[in-house]
Amino acid sequence: MHVRNWILFMSIVITTIGCDTASTIDPPDESFFLKFYGEEGNQKGVDAVLNADGTITLYGSTEARDVTGKKVKQLYLVNIQQNGQLVWQRIIDTGKNTTAKDIELTTDGRLVIVGDVENTPTERDIIIMTLSLDGSEISRALIAYDTVGQPTDETANSVTQTNDGFIVVGSTSNLELKPIKGTTNDIRDALHVRFNDDLTIYPSTWRRAHGPGDFDAGVQIIQISPTQFYFFSYTNTQTGDFNYSILGLGVDGETNSPDSFLPGIPGSNEILSSVIISPVQSGEGYVLTGITNTTSSTATDLFIVKLRKSLTFGATDYQFQKSFSVNLGTLKNVRTSAFALASSGFLILTNENSTGVQKFYLTKITNDGTLAWASPIIYGGEKDSSIGSVLELPDGSIGMVGTFSVGEDGETKMVFIKVNKEGKFSK
Repeated sequence: MHVRNWILFMSIVITTIGCDTASTIDPPDESFFLKFYGEEGNQKGVDAVLNADGTITLYGSTEARDVTGKKVKQLYLVNIQQNGQLVWQRIIDTGKNTTAKDIELTTDGRLVIVGDVENTPTERDIIIMTLSLDGSEISRALIAYDTVGQPTDETANSVTQTNDGFIVVGSTSNLELKPIKGTTNDIRDALHVRFNDDLTIYPSTWRRAHGPGDFDAGVQIIQISPTQFYFFSYTNTQTGDFNYSILGLGVDGETNSPDSFLPGIPGSNEILSSVIISPVQSGEGYVLTGITNTTSSTATDLFIVKLRKSLTFGATDYQFQKSFSVNLGTLKNVRTSAFALASSGFLILTNENSTGVQKFYLTKITNDGTLAWASPIIYGGEKDSSIGSVLELPDGSIGMVGTFSVGEDGETKMVFIKVNKEGKFSK
């Protein structure tokens, strides 16, 4: 089952890079590889972190049977060496179908994860957990903001460590959490919830929703100081035209910027999915990545905004804002992932579906947003693949986690791909 996909995968990669031969390709378990993780059923890869001991922890979901024998989607953690060798794997059972969303490594060497717990197909709660580096649970909490007599839907996108705990960011259908009531067409707001380090919840002012549009979804919060936070989301601004959205929050979680700052292209939809801090070597600030398409088309392009370190929530915040005239096709998953390189520049990973089969699409940009690679590298097989995230390993190689469909029945597996610093399967 896997062999057939591996052969096709290698034919795609070698066609892309052109110059590799059998004599120049190192053994897959040393310099590069594509490896699947998971056993019976479907697995999905969403995110990964590089630990202080050099191992990599992959995060996603897996199908497993509960105590009644019913298949349930549960959280799945896999710890591997940098050559892909499995160290350990853990399944976390929440008792319900649960979708993995984000994993982060804390400053004191723990793991923190968030996911969505499905009560019904249209009503979810958010789970946050802290774990030791061997995957053992330390603490957990559930986020549910149902109104009286009416369940509401909460989903997570990310978790961020603060000076004294964590903030989870996502979205909610509970419209009562927004300080200023939205329009009559308001259906979803950008959500943030703050926790102490032991996952006890902060006062109610930090259980808040924001957003200027009828549909708003939070993507990331970055703490700037003990009293200042930047809240990154996307919004349709009540017109059907989606834009990125940046808002300032104070120590109590309330808005302290004049208005939301809305980068985007008039007449196009820009959907934000990744926010990272740009370090000194790449020009201090923030890199926001997502996709853009015109409101009359489903064909998509990368859309990247780089902002300065200190924001005024206006036009002077831009270092650059650009799309790249690449046709990613009609995407089934609009996720993007960005990573700041140790030297300079950024890796950008997204999906691409220009041929009708969704694949991984990896490129690199310079500090000023110029494409550093003349051609992106595309990875995939004969069936749909879906990206999770990208990271740079200590030796400069590139690691990518995601999901591949394999076999005649389309079973999905968590996949980790390791390539060299140019995105190729060679030294």
